[in-house]
Amino acid sequence: MILIEFLFWMLFAAICLHYAGFGLIVLGLARLFPKKHKTAEIYPSVSFIIAAYNEEKIIREKIRNDLKLDYPKDKLEIIVVSDGSSDSTPLVVKEFAEQGVIGLYEAPRKGKTAALNRAVALAQGEVLIFSDANSMFRPDAIKKLVRHFADESVGGVCGRKSVLTHGDRKASLGDNLYWHYESALKQAESHLGSIPTADGEIFALKRSLYQTVPTEFINDDLVITFNIIEQGKRVIYDKEAITEEQASITLKDDFNVKSRMVYGGIQVIMAYKKLLSPFASWFGFQFFIHKTLRYFMWLLLASIYSFSAMLTPAHWFYEIFFLLQTAFYFMALIGYVLDKNGKKAGPFYLPYYYCNVNFAAAKGFLFFLKQRSTVDIWKKAQR
Repeated sequence: MILIEFLFWMLFAAICLHYAGFGLIVLGLARLFPKKHKTAEIYPSVSFIIAAYNEEKIIREKIRNDLKLDYPKDKLEIIVVSDGSSDSTPLVVKEFAEQGVIGLYEAPRKGKTAALNRAVALAQGEVLIFSDANSMFRPDAIKKLVRHFADESVGGVCGRKSVLTHGDRKASLGDNLYWHYESALKQAESHLGSIPTADGEIFALKRSLYQTVPTEFINDDLVITFNIIEQGKRVIYDKEAITEEQASITLKDDFNVKSRMVYGGIQVIMAYKKLLSPFASWFGFQFFIHKTLRYFMWLLLASIYSFSAMLTPAHWFYEIFFLLQTAFYFMALIGYVLDKNGKKAGPFYLPYYYCNVNFAAAKGFLFFLKQRSTVDIWKKAQR
C-alpha cells in the first residue's frame, strides 16, 4: 500500500506540474530572467510554402489571402505543392500562375514531409515560411515574423495560431481555450531561450538552416525546430504574428488529427533522445513537461484513477478524489452520447472534449507501436 501511495503522489505531482506548476514557473522565470534579442524592420526575400493535399474547397481563398499580405511583392515567392491530390487543387493553383504563384504537382502521394522537402529544394528565398491551406495570415504577419531575423541568434520564428470560435464546429471551444493557454506558455518559453516546438501553420526560418526532413516523420515542424536548435540557434515565438483558422467540424475529425500528431511526437522523441532528455538540459526538461507528459497523459490519468480506487479504504481524501474523477468521466460519457445523437453536449462538453483528446493520444501511441504508415493513417478533415 505504501508503494501505491507513493506512485499516486508522484503521478499527482506530474499532472499538476504539467497543467499548472510548469506554466507558473516559466512565466515567473521569463519575467525575472528574459533573454532579449533585437528586432528591426527588415525585408529579406521570402519563400512562402503551402502543402495542400485535396484542398480544392479552400485553396483559392488561401492563395488570395497570401497575395494580399503586406510585404513587398518582389520579395515574396508563393509556392503551393499539391502532390498526390486527386481533386482540382492543382488546377486551382494554376489559375494564379500569372500572379506569380508557383504550383508544384506530382501524381505519387508521398506525404506532407516529402512535399515540403521538394518545395524547399526549389525555393529561392532567404527565409522560408510554412503554412497550411486552411490557415489565413493577417496582413502584417510576415513583417512580424521576419523582424526577428535581424538578430543572428534567431534561426526560427513561430507565430500565433488563433482558432476561431464557431458554434457549428464542435472542436472550436476546446481548441480555442487550449491555444490561448499555449500562446501564453510559448511566449514565456521564448523569453527564456527557445520554444519546444514551432507550429507548422505559421513557422518562419532561415533558408540556410533547413535540413531535409526524413519522410517517415509526421511532425515536420518538430523536426525542423530541433534541427535549428542543434545548430545553435533559437526558435522564438511572436504572439503578434497571427494566423487564423477554423477548428474541426466534428470531434471525430479532431480525434484523427490529434492521434496523428501524437504518433508524430513520439516518433521524434525516440529519434532525438539525447536532445530531449529531461536531465540533459533546460530545453529537454521543458519539452518533457510541456509535450511528453501531454502525449502520455492518458496513461497517467488511467493509473492515478486505479491507484485512488485502491487507496479509498486508507483515507477519505482518496475516496473523494476517486468519486470526483468518476463523476468527471461520467460527464464525459454523457457528452459523448449527446454528441453521437446529434445533440449539443452543453455543460458536458469540456469533460467530453478533454477525454476525446486523451483517447486520441492513446490511439497515437498504438499507431507508433504498430509503426503504421504515415500516409495510411492520414484522414482528411472536413472543411
